[in-house]
Amino acid sequence: MKVQKLMLGMAVLANMFMVSCKRDKIEALETITSAEDNSTAESEFTAAFDLGDDVASSDGRLKKAGTSILLSGAVLTITDSSFTDGDGKEFNVDFGPLGTVAPLGKLCGDGRYRAGKINFTLSAPYLSIGSILTISITDSDKFFGGNGSQMTKISGTKVITRTQANQFTVAVTNGKATNDNGTVTWAANRTITRISDAGPGLLGDVFEILGSASGTNRKGEAFTVTIDVPLKKKVDVGCAQTFVKGKLTLKNTDSGKEIIIDYDPFGNEACDRVAKATINGKDHIYTVR
Repeated sequence: MKVQKLMLGMAVLANMFMVSCKRDKIEALETITSAEDNSTAESEFTAAFDLGDDVASSDGRLKKAGTSILLSGAVLTITDSSFTDGDGKEFNVDFGPLGTVAPLGKLCGDGRYRAGKINFTLSAPYLSIGSILTISITDSDKFFGGNGSQMTKISGTKVITRTQANQFTVAVTNGKATNDNGTVTWAANRTITRISDAGPGLLGDVFEILGSASGTNRKGEAFTVTIDVPLKKKVDVGCAQTFVKGKLTLKNTDSGKEIIIDYDPFGNEACDRVAKATINGKDHIYTVR
């Protein structure tokens, strides 16, 4: 009888352990979904800023003076070259259609691949305080970014206002990012500061980003984001896919569960696209798309 009770007790404990493990795994997967999806949107819309900053930091013809992330295969079209007509300068960049075999899109100077079209409006000379650069991407523009084999389609509006010589405020509205995982909606308000300027051109520059964001993940679950430690972005080959440092707190609105995301889990600022999600004291490593 004692043996039977012991075996029954062990079975109950084993079942409780399995249920607990399953619950932890489901919880981690649910929360990591929001972490992964936010990282995708965060990275892609920051890369849109990189492109806009690169093209707009130019002479009067919007031609980049230094090393550009635009390569010869991308077509820059200026549709309005005057600031005096009341609606600013307007231009777009066309990277051509998304390919059917890897690499998908055109390789740019920052190591990222891009396809489709992206549109810009500049209210005043870009280097002047108060100038506003608006980036507009519609679904019909079919604009994609990624590593050449995994590409994400994005759309939305990004308004970049220069507040200081090295600083911008950024607002993203109606943001949407779609890849083979699903669709993420995203909005954000940010302050971007250029903390290191490598000279003419964008390559080699380093930025820090602070602010907040909100969105829905691929499952339709709402989340909010607050950056706790500035996100650090190096615009360089191998580094430009995502951030090399920074921490943020993500909260799933419906469940109230929080996750801490660390873009530098090993403390080496490596260009490895590796991030860490911490949920209830447990760490989960994932790769940023």
